[in-house]
Amino acid sequence: MPGLRDLPLLYQKREKRMPVKIPYKLPFRKDILLADNRQQLIKQFSNLGLLYNKYSLIWTEKDNSNEAFQTEFKHLNDKRKKEKINLKHQFLTEIISGFDKIESEKCLKELNMRQQAIMQGLQNCNWQVESIEMVTDTRLILGLGGTSVTETGITLHPLYGFPYLPVSGLKGLARAYAEIADNASKEELLDIFGSESKDPAHTAKKQQGKVFFMDGLPTEFPELDLDIMNPHFGEYYQDKKDSSGNTIPPADYLNPVPVTFLAVAPGQRFSFGIHSRDEELLHKAKAWLVGGLTDLGAGGKTNVGYGYFKECEPKASPNQQSGNIKIEEDNSLIARLNKLKPSCNPEQFVEFVKSIKMEERDALKDISFKGMDSVNIGLVPYLDGLEVSSDVLRAIAEKMLEVIQPKKKWNDDKYEKYNKLLSIAGKEVK
Repeated sequence: MPGLRDLPLLYQKREKRMPVKIPYKLPFRKDILLADNRQQLIKQFSNLGLLYNKYSLIWTEKDNSNEAFQTEFKHLNDKRKKEKINLKHQFLTEIISGFDKIESEKCLKELNMRQQAIMQGLQNCNWQVESIEMVTDTRLILGLGGTSVTETGITLHPLYGFPYLPVSGLKGLARAYAEIADNASKEELLDIFGSESKDPAHTAKKQQGKVFFMDGLPTEFPELDLDIMNPHFGEYYQDKKDSSGNTIPPADYLNPVPVTFLAVAPGQRFSFGIHSRDEELLHKAKAWLVGGLTDLGAGGKTNVGYGYFKECEPKASPNQQSGNIKIEEDNSLIARLNKLKPSCNPEQFVEFVKSIKMEERDALKDISFKGMDSVNIGLVPYLDGLEVSSDVLRAIAEKMLEVIQPKKKWNDDKYEKYNKLLSIAGKEVK
């Protein structure tokens, strides 16, 4: 009988046309290798959701019948017991402090810009829109009861892995505030939120709400805190039995077992968007949403103080003060170049070159002047004497040479400029 490691080879012999790959566990000691280098491994990931839901910090001895593995596992397990290491706490600490947060920030920034662009587009089509920014006043727990190998969950964006407030929860929170605090009528609730019944038999009588909500997104990747629950009567809640077969009662002699979980820290800013054709209904929905976030709290454990928001001053901008939404301007190197296309005058080109910062040198390899007719041999004199880094100037000259080629009809003046461009680019003069 072949072992697991022999299966792929065995199937390749049987299936000559296409090898069949059979999934099986990592080879012996592979987990030890990953454990030794796990900090480097974690740094390769920018998606916290993948690490939280898919990355395995340690296996149990049941995961491998290899005798040497069990010996190694026993050694590690004894060490953890001796040093009183909390594996869950260690796992959560390592992933939230070690993943590539910078790359995740870029994705979050782009998503926020897309959502703002949607709101601006709706406004241009005569929709009424409201953009709200609020900040967490206390710790925020999202999806604590969700399915997770760590026993406690957290709601992370399915694509990008950052904590967020799903639109379904925000809509339910606004409705709860309307019913509890504002005594809203059934007609108001129906107009704003639509029909509550999900019964297919009543499809003909259902009505769509006139106010539309969007996900609550953090404006920056939020800081995450490690928190604990400390259930004192775990054995009672788990319905365990004593030696006589009786249910263990809740008593002071039972040992509390701390349960570690992730929470969004206080002081983290979130943005919320709602839109409607009806301005009056929109203002009501906004008031209910803000009331729900500030007075009822979002997420879990709101009865003990978690999940409360407070309003924050929006970032100053003339457009926001006049009721318009300002889309954050992209000031990256490529965005600045795109503003010059398809044509620009020499002064504009010089200003673009002077705007390039030293830290943007690596980004220069990604730009191209193709399609820009204004980038020609006549720009070379403008490069001479520019107060910019020689590295930046050399990179610009190299990019110009990609679109400027000598022509037979050139006069001596143009050939002289071409040789000057070669010299700036650090290439051999012809």
